[in-house]
Amino acid sequence: MGKSCTMCGIMSGTSRDGADVAIVKISGDFPSNKIQQLYAETFGYPPWLKSLLLTPLKDLTVEDVSGLDFLLGEIYAEYALRAIQSAGLQPRDVEAIGSHGQTLLHLPGGRKLGEREVRSTLQAGSGPVIAQKTGVTTVSDFRSADMAAGGEGAPLVPVYDYAVLRSSKKSRLALNVGGIANLTAIPRKAKMEDVIAFDTGPGNCMIDSALRLRSGDASAFDRDGALARVGETDQECVDEVLSHPYFAREFPKTTGWEEFGEDHTRGLVEAMARRGRSTRDMVRTFTEITGLTIANAIEDFILPKMSVDEVIVTGGGSRNSMLMGLIKKRLPEIPVDIGEAYGIDSDAKEACAFAYLAYLHLEGIPANIVSQAAGLEPALLGSVSHPAP
Repeated sequence: MGKSCTMCGIMSGTSRDGADVAIVKISGDFPSNKIQQLYAETFGYPPWLKSLLLTPLKDLTVEDVSGLDFLLGEIYAEYALRAIQSAGLQPRDVEAIGSHGQTLLHLPGGRKLGEREVRSTLQAGSGPVIAQKTGVTTVSDFRSADMAAGGEGAPLVPVYDYAVLRSSKKSRLALNVGGIANLTAIPRKAKMEDVIAFDTGPGNCMIDSALRLRSGDASAFDRDGALARVGETDQECVDEVLSHPYFAREFPKTTGWEEFGEDHTRGLVEAMARRGRSTRDMVRTFTEITGLTIANAIEDFILPKMSVDEVIVTGGGSRNSMLMGLIKKRLPEIPVDIGEAYGIDSDAKEACAFAYLAYLHLEGIPANIVSQAAGLEPALLGSVSHPAP
């Protein structure tokens, strides 16, 4: 690929509200690559698409799912081309696009199908469509290879965190709070096999779902935690969510929409409404749950194994000062700050990571470092689609 290259990354997360696109320049040798963000932009899905993506999967037909795959491929191609142009580049200047896709289903625990137990994952956003529409080689479907090797299929970002944040002097914890919250713990002077990473539980997904269910607005979210700040906590709901078996599971582990999405949140919202709780109380409660489950994960699974000198928070949750305050309150001895304090764009980090994952695929470098640390086989993540010559 040469000494340096320009890559594009596209990330759409559990919140199902849009996609982040980043253009990065990558140079150097793995795992000491230099990754420089050149441009980033967030594209919100139009309301009709948000509504469609929030439709329970059981209510979609096979034709709907097939159509979504191609539709999102077209939309991601449009977003990528717009970002490339805004960066002052042409598609020919970009070596490849790495697209996570929109997760429709993720079942690392498996489901009975016929006479077999089958583990599976499904991300919509056709790689061949993106490649044909942009004229740029595209790497997509990153989760499947790790699951085929016995892994959870997520989180996938730790290899990027390791490349960007490891330090000879500091033990760092990278925390990304999107729809789901995940962390990567990188001890001082860490080798790749020393990295610990897993999903802590809900990030913004339950907060956003509660607001959508109460307001009917697919784009509703609690800007800077303003509603949560004036609400009261429903402790009964907190206790119910914290009793979920996911939180007691040992890592590596991953979770998602299936466990903490709108269907799960709806029952909790209805129960709180029967107890006379207001929307602001519900938002406060789910914000508390997010903060508690993040802090509990750090205290229960990370601190017994390593000291933590710094917590670096990215994702939409890093913009919620109420949530950030809850995390800092629970971890008073550890500095907690947003990505920008470390030169990281908090909104674009995961898009940058998928640009890097595409680079690693094209270089033939297995990137499932969490699974490898757990003794599983290395896996080359992603599938490549080439445009017409």
